[in-house]
Amino acid sequence: MLKTIEKAIFVGFLLTALISMTNFSGRCDGISDKILRFHILANSDSKEDQDLKLKVRDRILNYCSPYFKDNVVDKQAAEDVIKAHIDGIKSEAEDEIRINGYDYPVNIIFTDMYFGTRKYKNTTIPSGKYRAMRVIIGDGNGKNWWCVMFPPMCLPAAQEREELSGILDSNEMDVVDNECGYEVKFKVLEIFNCIKDLISNML
Repeated sequence: MLKTIEKAIFVGFLLTALISMTNFSGRCDGISDKILRFHILANSDSKEDQDLKLKVRDRILNYCSPYFKDNVVDKQAAEDVIKAHIDGIKSEAEDEIRINGYDYPVNIIFTDMYFGTRKYKNTTIPSGKYRAMRVIIGDGNGKNWWCVMFPPMCLPAAQEREELSGILDSNEMDVVDNECGYEVKFKVLEIFNCIKDLISNML
């Protein structure tokens, strides 16, 4: 009788945890559906290539900043604006590379890719598959740098929380603001998303 009660309590605990995680995962999916990431890869891990990556990053962000001031109200609008100026973005990146004495090519693509849980200043962005503008410098074998392109959290003068509060609902804002309260859930979600992404890539 005691063992039956213990099993029932254990099953009840698992069901409660599963329901809680399902709800949390759904809130995180809502976040990833509204965000556009910026992902830039250096040619290599040499100090020179890593420094160049950051200079190219700054050049791109400064170039894009004016285009996000008007009419960019959601992720798709942000992607459309970037695509409309993709030649200019590539030209800015290539010019910065030439100024610094290199001749690496630049490849810019839009892709859906997995990101782990990352903390951006005081905001935690949960793991998951996000739409991203990916800038690849040269061979793209170096460490990457990322930020949130929309809402424009990494553009000059951006205020991270204010930018997010404009597109996320109150439940989603609770997720990105409440790092300590959701620390365990972030870890569990990351494991779950890693497994899901691995299975997806195998199919």
